[in-house]
Amino acid sequence: SKVKLTSRHAIVMVGALSAMLVACGGSSQTSPSTSPSASSTSLVTSTDFTASIPAGWSDQTTNESAITAVSVSGTVVMLLIAPPSFTDRVNEHIDVSIVQQTVPSDALGSYLETVAQHGATNLSPVQPFNLDHTAGLFITYDLPATGGMNKAQDMVVNHSNNTYDIVLNTSAADFDQQLPALQKVLNTWKWTAP
Repeated sequence: SKVKLTSRHAIVMVGALSAMLVACGGSSQTSPSTSPSASSTSLVTSTDFTASIPAGWSDQTTNESAITAVSVSGTVVMLLIAPPSFTDRVNEHIDVSIVQQTVPSDALGSYLETVAQHGATNLSPVQPFNLDHTAGLFITYDLPATGGMNKAQDMVVNHSNNTYDIVLNTSAADFDQQLPALQKVLNTWKWTAP
């Protein structure tokens, strides 16, 4: 829970920490997207999964300063930074982290809704999604941030005794533009172990 809350605070920190990272940055509710270099066939490979990195996105998974700049904590297993966007705000990203304590499957919805305790508004209803044959839940919400309003899609899924928290954090104005990248990540996600 602590890791999740810190990850959610990343939305607030995006504008304030943008000077720390020189990396730069669609419209239905879907999942996170990634892309290290320019090739849409590039992959993020962790010990737990692989996923395509969308064209133009930058894989910053091993860049500690990038992780710090977006305030992602816990066990970060993927961090993708968006290419320049409509708002040209830096640090728009998709992050995947493993929550420190596994959240019981019947509590995933409540876990997602805790963002309201940290300033999130306009929470969508909790909705199901499927990540490589594994059921999960997601919500979208708005959160005030330095430099404007942010929008996030927050997804959780349990796999191999871990809770994975997948978050698209972006300027509200860029959300619809960034959502297809998240969908690409989700559509190409493959667990490496059952």
